[in-house]
Amino acid sequence: MEWISILKCPISQADLRQLTVSEINDLNAKLANGQLWQTDGKPMTTPIENGLIGVNGKYIYPIIKEIFLLLPDLAIVDSKDKILGDSLSDDKKLVKDFYDNRGWHVTEKGDYEDADIFEDLRPFAQDYITKCHNRVNRYLNPSGTYMMDAASGALQYQDYLQYSENYKYRICVDMSFQGLAECKKKLGEKAICLLCDMTNLPVKSEQIDGFISLNTIYHIPKDEQVTAIKELYRVLHKGGKGVVVYDWYKHSPWMNMSLLPFRGVEFIRHRLRGMAAKAAGKDKASKNLYFFAHPYEYFKKHLDIPFKLVSWRSVSVPFMKVYTHSWFFGKKILEKIYRKEEKDPFICGLKGEYPMFIFEK
Repeated sequence: MEWISILKCPISQADLRQLTVSEINDLNAKLANGQLWQTDGKPMTTPIENGLIGVNGKYIYPIIKEIFLLLPDLAIVDSKDKILGDSLSDDKKLVKDFYDNRGWHVTEKGDYEDADIFEDLRPFAQDYITKCHNRVNRYLNPSGTYMMDAASGALQYQDYLQYSENYKYRICVDMSFQGLAECKKKLGEKAICLLCDMTNLPVKSEQIDGFISLNTIYHIPKDEQVTAIKELYRVLHKGGKGVVVYDWYKHSPWMNMSLLPFRGVEFIRHRLRGMAAKAAGKDKASKNLYFFAHPYEYFKKHLDIPFKLVSWRSVSVPFMKVYTHSWFFGKKILEKIYRKEEKDPFICGLKGEYPMFIFEK
């Protein structure tokens, strides 16, 4: 695995290498005696079959089913004075738990639950959706060694495979073990699966040829979204290209106007849930998945790296389900929308629902 040389310890920043057989045996002997812990303080109870260790010898990262566990909280230490405590925020845990327990599991219809909840899967809409997926490829280098997909999830759409078709490796970054296991099944040896935090990538600077991050950044805590994008840009080498697909949500004037009555109902429902939670003695209603959308102006102010804005898809799933139907020229309407996006990519990216941030180093 020559590509291990591009990795680094997310805690100490030291280079990583594979554990030797004798080191694995020594660690398992310590485990049997209760002398191994995760850095979050939990005792290590699972035998180690393979793993990486920092060249400084401080932290060990297990490899399970060819998935590299590079979250700081999952690092293994052999003394209590190396324990760092739980560093993963509640919002990140919410996202991780949702996708491990629900999002990347297949429904009875054969779709991932994430797509079933968040996408328009009606047959007549698929041509439009596919053409939007294909847009991403225009802004990437056509080939290379490393394409990073952050967060890859389970590579739930066949269209997503094209982005790394002419790359040697696809680095799948995610916090969901379930999602990465699906990636490994689909890509085999082409997949480098890193269970890690996008805001602290365990990859050395200027190592990859391209990156994509599709419908992910807004699931990162609001104050860390710019950090995540900067991390992707940091690992991109000179001449590399990358794409981030974002969601303006309530900052999209076109969707606000077209869905005003429905957004009003949603606002009232949200307030009622909050009131019910308060009446039940809870601080706030429980959430299934963290989401926060910044406006364009926020990124213009805080993202101090050059980027271009174009449209990925100007209409939201609620818009499609309200205004487009197979029995009322739905396919024709979506074709017209697509032509508008092709004609005015910046305006549609700025005022529509889903923009693409385009980067080149």
